[in-house]
Amino acid sequence: MPTSENTDAGRIRSGSERVYGVRMTLPPDDPMRRVLGDEWASFRWFASIDERDNALIRMRREHEYSRLGDTPTLVYEKVERDKPPAPLKRPTA
Repeated sequence: MPTSENTDAGRIRSGSERVYGVRMTLPPDDPMRRVLGDEWASFRWFASIDERDNALIRMRREHEYSRLGDTPTLVYEKVERDKPPAPLKRPTA
């Protein structure tokens, strides 16, 4: 299943282990499924439940730069994992 995660250090505000997450998927009738595939998902991870829940509120809201009436169409699901992922290993040249 194709997925994406927030691994950009500039976007990660948590200083500790990130085990509370939000899984984002596309609704069944979303036309982007033809581009991304039926199994596409993206995850965002946070250090605390409060941090995750506050971020989820911001994700679900109508954004200030959207057209009037536009709302995010993603399906959001709260998820947790037992431990944080191992650090990414960059390939050496």
